[in-house]
This record gives sequence, C-alpha cells and structure tokens, in this order.
Amino acid sequence: MSSSPFRIVEHVVPTQHIREYPGATATDQEEPLHLAVKQYIPLDNPNPQPGDITILAAHANGFPKELYEPLWEEIHARSKQNGMRIRSIWMADVAQEGQSSVINEHSLGNDPSWFDHPRDLLHLVNVKRAEMPRPIVGIGHSMGGAHLAQLCLMHPRLIHTLVLLDPVIQRQTTQLDGLSLQINKRAIAKTTQLSTHRRDIWPSRQAAAEGFRRSPFYQAWDPRVLSRWIEHGLRDLPTAIHPLDPKTPIDKTTGPPVTLRTPLHQEVFTFSRPNYTNIPNSTKPVNRVTHPDLDATHEHSYPFYRPEPARIFSQLPFLRPSVLYIFAGKSDMCIPSMRADKLANTGTAVGGSGGVAAGRVRDVFLEDFGHLLAQEAVNECADAAVSWLVPEIHRWRAEEESFRAAWGQKSKIEKVTVDAEWLKNVPAPARSPNKPAQNGESKL
Repeated sequence: MSSSPFRIVEHVVPTQHIREYPGATATDQEEPLHLAVKQYIPLDNPNPQPGDITILAAHANGFPKELYEPLWEEIHARSKQNGMRIRSIWMADVAQEGQSSVINEHSLGNDPSWFDHPRDLLHLVNVKRAEMPRPIVGIGHSMGGAHLAQLCLMHPRLIHTLVLLDPVIQRQTTQLDGLSLQINKRAIAKTTQLSTHRRDIWPSRQAAAEGFRRSPFYQAWDPRVLSRWIEHGLRDLPTAIHPLDPKTPIDKTTGPPVTLRTPLHQEVFTFSRPNYTNIPNSTKPVNRVTHPDLDATHEHSYPFYRPEPARIFSQLPFLRPSVLYIFAGKSDMCIPSMRADKLANTGTAVGGSGGVAAGRVRDVFLEDFGHLLAQEAVNECADAAVSWLVPEIHRWRAEEESFRAAWGQKSKIEKVTVDAEWLKNVPAPARSPNKPAQNGESKL
C-alpha cells in the first residue's frame, strides 16, 4: 500500500440524543451511543486558508469508512491539479456499523433508522465546528447519499454542494425478490435476503482474504479498496455475538478466527425494518408507537419495509444544495426512469436550488459499473467529483464575496436595526384622536 497523502486523526463523538426508534438501543432510551470518526488532513496543506474546502462524507450500508480512502486519495490528487485546496475530509461509521459498532457493541438494539445518522452528522459538525469551516461539501454513496440529502433538508445552508454516488433515494423499494413476491406474497429486498444468509465467520483473516480474492463480487473492486476491506472490514474473535472458547487453539501464524466488523445482523436491520403483523390492505390498525411511519396499504410493506428513501425522495424538490448525481449503468437503482425521476424532482420547489433548469443539478452516467461505484470506479468517480466541485467552489467564493461586500458596508448598529427601506414599507399606524374621558372612566 502506498503512503497516504493524509494525516489521519481519529475521533470518538457522541451521537444525537434519542434515536428514531426505541429499539435502537439495548437498555435505556437515553443510552448514549458514539461515532468512530476519521479526519483526513492533507499533508501538503498543514496551514489551511479561508475558502479551503471541508468534505463531509457518508458510506454505504455494510461498508466501513476506510473503504473510501482510495477515493479520497484520488480526489485529493485531482483537486491539487485544479488548484482546489482541501482542508480536511471527515467520515464516520454509522452507529451500528464499522468501528462504531465495536464501540457501541453492548449498547446497540435491533432497530436503526436511516434518519439517525443525518442527525448524528449534524451533531458532529456542531461539536467539531472550529475544524469544519465553510465551504462544506458532501460526498455520499448509496445509503450515505440518502443520509446527506436528509441532513441538507434539515439544515439547507450547511452544505454548499453534494456529490451523490447512486444514492438510495427513490419512490419505491428496489431489488425485490420477484420469485418470493410471487410465491410467498412477501416483499423482500435482494440485499436483505443475501445479507441475511451471507457468511460471517472465517477460521482466520488470511482464509477470509483468500476467499474474497476468489469471489467475482470482490474481484470487481479496485485492489486498494479490497485491501482496506481485508484490514478494516473484519474483526478478530471473540465478539459479543461470536464468543470464542478459551480452549480454542490459535495458530500463531494465521491468527484467530475473524468475523465481519459490521455485524451481519446490524447490516440487515439497516437494509429492512420488520413489519410482521400488518398485511397490506388488512383492516388491522397500525401501531403508531412501534410503526408510526408504516403505510400499511403499500403492497411492498410486508413483512419488511424501509420508509426513509421514499420520504427523502418526496422532499427532493426542497433540496437547497446543488447536486451531482453519479449513476451506474449496471445498478438496479439506475434504470432510466429512476434517473430521470431524480433529475426532474431535485431542487425544483420554492426553497430548492432551482434544479436542472438553473444548472444546479446534473448527472454523470458510468455505464460499465454497478451500484458499488466507490469500490469499483474510484478514478472515474474522482474525475466526475472534482470536475463538478471546482466550478461549484468558484461559485461559492463569488457568492461569499458578494455578500461580504454588501454586508461589510453596514456599521455595527446598522446590522442590528431596521433600515430606511424597512421604514418606507412599514408606515406608522393611523391613530384615532384622543377622546376626553367620561366621568368615572379610566384613561387606561
């Protein structure tokens, strides 16, 4: 592995207080969780200047933050070539995955929400605000794209622009198992099905690595990403779920058995939320305490559902930051109608960016790659991201200078008092002439 162009600083930051669902924590509703965060500081920019960009990133389900390091390296190299300076890149494992899941191992429940991490990211920015000045740009992949879009809907002016790699934001659940739907009348996402039955324990890290390298799934990855997966995607036994018998002999050469760093169970809980009782179009009322966001009339809501992608899609017209979508030709979520749907709806409402018509929304189509763009198409994604970010940062600087020039002309008192134009548009109220008080009548 080549030397990194970054100084990497690790942080542990508390999450937002109170999760979306009560079952997200093991014991108490107030039980604290934490995020494992990495900050990537370019070695060639030890003294950042105002206007250097802060990147806030979000990962796909089941993929630890370290898998994106090759992408950051390529973005850094291209940014430098184009005169765009990076202050730092911040990325956190969601609370139930990666190193965060290790930290929270004894505090996690079984009911994570996709709305938890956007709140956690906002809290992270608040905690680390001194190290995260504007302009902030967001780069999110898959579920992480949905996370960043939701963060921007919560706080429209926090992030200047977004680069979303095949984000899971759409009207419908995708990758449904058609055979299961036909035979069992159950809507089960392929990702849920495959992850539920995936292997999650190997006799050693070496054995796991050999298996990954033989797999066509992993062979499609950039070798640098696969190397990070072997290092950071696995965890030595024992764990809470996989205890290790003290009598088990450990080979000094190959080391102990390993499992997935993101527990299989947390990965599938994140893909799908159970709804075992409300069959579509039944007369049974929805439990508004446990399932407040369940549309029981939707045919794909039983026995699992995932409400956040469709809810975020419904709010896309109000998305304020500009957006570059990077779509994948071999992704089930990038069929032409779904790509067109995102482009037609993003930023188009009052309060939004103006959308495609205003030049604030655009897409890049990488025909030869699948949904795992950040793992398969590192260089191509970096090319597209930097080509988008360079003019977007120029726009940010122009807008910033324009505002500062006008605002700087005002005195301190003028900045906190109504101006002449205000008074011109707010005439004094008409007052009735005072009448003399009658006997015994109060003047108050």
